[in-house]
Amino acid sequence: MSKVFLNKFSKASLQKGGALIYILIAVALLAALTSTMIGDGGQSSRTQNSFRLGQELNSQSRVIRSAIQDCVLRFTKGDAADIAEADYNNPYPLNPSSTEFTSPAADDKVSRLQCPGTSATSGATGNDDYHDLFGGSGEFAGYLPPKPDLMDDWTYFNGDATVHGVRLDGVYFQITSDKSDPQIGESMDRIDNLMASCEVDYIDGTGSNSCENGTKCLRYWIIRGANTAATGGPNPCP
Repeated sequence: MSKVFLNKFSKASLQKGGALIYILIAVALLAALTSTMIGDGGQSSRTQNSFRLGQELNSQSRVIRSAIQDCVLRFTKGDAADIAEADYNNPYPLNPSSTEFTSPAADDKVSRLQCPGTSATSGATGNDDYHDLFGGSGEFAGYLPPKPDLMDDWTYFNGDATVHGVRLDGVYFQITSDKSDPQIGESMDRIDNLMASCEVDYIDGTGSNSCENGTKCLRYWIIRGANTAATGGPNPCP
């Protein structure tokens, strides 16, 4: 075999080897770029979902708060004369499960709230004077929007009680979720950071910090009483 042929063969092999290296480098760079773009896209999508959920939660919270305030403004005497329940904050609605009702609800969902009273100047005189706060009929015509996906129903509390290890006093409504989707905690945390510390609490539940273990809670306060525990829980409003 001639030296000329060997030299040509060697050069061709080197050229092919060099081209293969460039191809491999290009493939590696493309893979890295694709991975970065997918990662950025996933993060962007999660941020968008978190923002959208936060907007939905705040929108629904305004509907609930407005309905409760409307009840209080229209029926200023509430039902203090007939309520024997301890720690009842008059004139705000009772807990739907209160035994003060002839037929108490099985739970304290916001959708079951009733407003006491028949006029702005006279308090209610019995269960017959209560009107559904939501449902689109009777004294009130409002509707409660469907709860957001991945979330439990909105619930309501009026009183003074120890809830998952923390004493809570006042009137609040809250929404919870035991789902692991990251946008849930992110949206709740964003709302908590945007609002005053005495208005809203975001709790990542441990079972001893006022929220069930493995559950995320977003709590909106209407009245935050002085008995709300300062240790191990949220501080009361000034």
